[in-house]
Amino acid sequence: MIDIWQRDWRPKQSSEPFLRQVLARYIPENDLIIERGEFGKPFLRDFPEWHFNVSHSSEKMLLAISDEMPVGIDVEQIKPRRSLADLVKKCFAPSEQTYWFNLPENEKLAVFYDFWTRKEAVVKGIGRGIALGLNRCEIDVNQPNHFLNLPNNENWFTQKIDISADYCAAIATPRIADFRLKIC
Repeated sequence: MIDIWQRDWRPKQSSEPFLRQVLARYIPENDLIIERGEFGKPFLRDFPEWHFNVSHSSEKMLLAISDEMPVGIDVEQIKPRRSLADLVKKCFAPSEQTYWFNLPENEKLAVFYDFWTRKEAVVKGIGRGIALGLNRCEIDVNQPNHFLNLPNNENWFTQKIDISADYCAAIATPRIADFRLKIC
């Protein structure tokens, strides 16, 4: 079971105090030594079996914690952007672009954020971030929980997390997993 912690967040506020407070529920606080991998993903030096990932956007923060498998998480406030079509051309695979550009206009915003958060969660879970290439992470548009292609032929699955009508969030794991949402 993966725990996802949700809390209100203020922009420019550090996520580390919250991260340490929640991790201390699972691991003794004095043993929490957080280091960063080659591409910046944080990990617990003395507890490699524990995985976590944090994301924040506007006024929401999510933290995913697992002792079973790597995990990635992303949350984004849903808001119109002038550059959505340009981002789709740059960050979506060709099949995703075709799908998105053929959607009715009133569906494009929601689908953009749904795909974006799933892709971000995967690249964060793998530990490479967007340097991995979001356009190389191809979602199956008919089954968005699955990817048709990922770099290095990795297998990751995503699930949508419903936190509010104004936000889109997703969790990614290397195999299908259950999660529970905790609000604090």
